[in-house]
Amino acid sequence: MKSCPHCGASLQEEASFCPYCAQAVNERKEIQPPRHMPGRALYSALIVLVATAALALLTFGVRSRPKVYDNGNAEVIYTSQGTKYQLCIAWADYPFQPAHQRYADGPTDEIYRYPALLYANLADSETYADEEFLELVDHMTAEVTGLDEELQMTCAQPVRDTDYVPNTAAIVYVNYIATAIGEYTAELTISLHMKNGDVIRLHQTQLVEIYATHDYTAEDAPMDTVQDLEALLKHIEETVDQKDQVSIHLPPVTYTEKLVLDGRPVNLTGSRDESGHRTTFTDTVQVDTKSGVVWFFEDIDFVGRGSGTGLSASARVYLTDCRFAGWDTGVLAHTNSWVVAHESTFEDNGVGFHFNAEHGSPSDPRFLDDRFVNNGTAVLLEQVPNGTPLDFSGSQFEGNSQDIDNRCGQKLELEGAVFK
Repeated sequence: MKSCPHCGASLQEEASFCPYCAQAVNERKEIQPPRHMPGRALYSALIVLVATAALALLTFGVRSRPKVYDNGNAEVIYTSQGTKYQLCIAWADYPFQPAHQRYADGPTDEIYRYPALLYANLADSETYADEEFLELVDHMTAEVTGLDEELQMTCAQPVRDTDYVPNTAAIVYVNYIATAIGEYTAELTISLHMKNGDVIRLHQTQLVEIYATHDYTAEDAPMDTVQDLEALLKHIEETVDQKDQVSIHLPPVTYTEKLVLDGRPVNLTGSRDESGHRTTFTDTVQVDTKSGVVWFFEDIDFVGRGSGTGLSASARVYLTDCRFAGWDTGVLAHTNSWVVAHESTFEDNGVGFHFNAEHGSPSDPRFLDDRFVNNGTAVLLEQVPNGTPLDFSGSQFEGNSQDIDNRCGQKLELEGAVFK
């Protein structure tokens, strides 16, 4: 039971109307219509929401968008997934030290070519990381800019060739030719386009010096004896700029005394008389120089008497169409040396070609179209100062007691060689 709130009469619990006072017993609650947010307030809230989302998106985009790494020199430190890499253009002998400049030289109107080496190392540890880093690279490009009018310089696109120079990430071959004597500059740029969109640029300044050339023949100075040659070499040393290129064209005579070449590099080119006799040395020719310039020997015979050394070199020497016969050792490359022979003959020697150099920068790793005939040992490799494979394509080995004694385990390319 309950009481009427108006007259106090007793009513049933479920009653909603009092029959005594005719009043409604239950309270009525007024229904309130829903409140509406003003349009201006709703617009302001939406603006705040959009701005907050845009700021978050912008912050994420700034952190994740591709970046360009370019400090204008030959080294960049790049971090990927917590690993720091040192990327640098460097020399083969100093692969962890960036080479910001590259010096080259040559005479006018001749085409020259040299490699620029790109290394990828672990930063601060002097450890090669080329294989690991290249997994992150999509592709590479290279270009030469800032050329002077008299200098023409181009470059090939980067290639991987660890057989030529081990542990490199890429090699860029640069070609140049100049039409006037002088000093010129250009800039080589190697760009690495990463898979994540980043771009890394490395720069190396190319310094090119073009020098004059001087040619000497028997009409310019006596060349009949070793003493004549020594006098001419002394004259050249005193009168010709060290930067210039000198070529001596030898007459078809036989030089019977030892010749020591320890001054400025020169090129020696032999000749042949009507009877077929060529310029010949019957005693040792010794080349000792610290200069990195290559000595060129062409069309010369070195004929011994069963002992001694035909050519002894602690320098960079390039032999073309030369003959070494009758020596205990035909050619000895030692100390700081790199000697290579093309189209040359080594016959009837105890050792035809002996490589025993602790140091030396390679000028060319190819022994192309040479002949090694009737030697005790045709080629003896005791120390080779670079891991670049030696290529004997087109060379012939015949009648030797031992064709190649590879004591130092040098890499060789023998597919194109002929062994009889």
